[in-house]
Amino acid sequence: MRLKYIIFFILAVGISLLGSTYRWGDSAHSIGLINASGGKVRHPSFLKSGKNRYALISTATVIPPYRGDARLVLEGKPEMDHEIFFSGPIVDLGLRRLPKFRDNILYGLAPRDRLSIWVVMKPKDRDAVWRKQTLAFYDTRTAKSILRVPMIFTGKEDTQDAHGHH
Repeated sequence: MRLKYIIFFILAVGISLLGSTYRWGDSAHSIGLINASGGKVRHPSFLKSGKNRYALISTATVIPPYRGDARLVLEGKPEMDHEIFFSGPIVDLGLRRLPKFRDNILYGLAPRDRLSIWVVMKPKDRDAVWRKQTLAFYDTRTAKSILRVPMIFTGKEDTQDAHGHH
């Protein structure tokens, strides 16, 4: 009986390890720091071209002394249809102070705030050559960039030139 549990455990670990190495290509995660001097992202997010839909999960921490409101913008050509969501708790128990999110603006960012932003993107033209999109955070008072999260699309440029020809 004990051997059955050991085999099941080894099989579960093996499947989990195999699954963790596979990358779906339609989603990515980034980690960033928001500050008044332009912010910093750990690395760009890589997405595979040719998908119907993409999702970026961007987590960020506000670095002291930054405080303010931030407008979130998806930048890049060709443009994509997109929606930006702020991920907060399903039930807010008031354990942690959270900024408010409305019309793609985060209101009331304060030092040490930890954010989770979801961007769901849908290409207007799936066959277009996607090179780069950027999720940009701008301070609403100064219009200065406080974080830029690059998304690099891979795959299509290997088969097409810059004008979209094979």
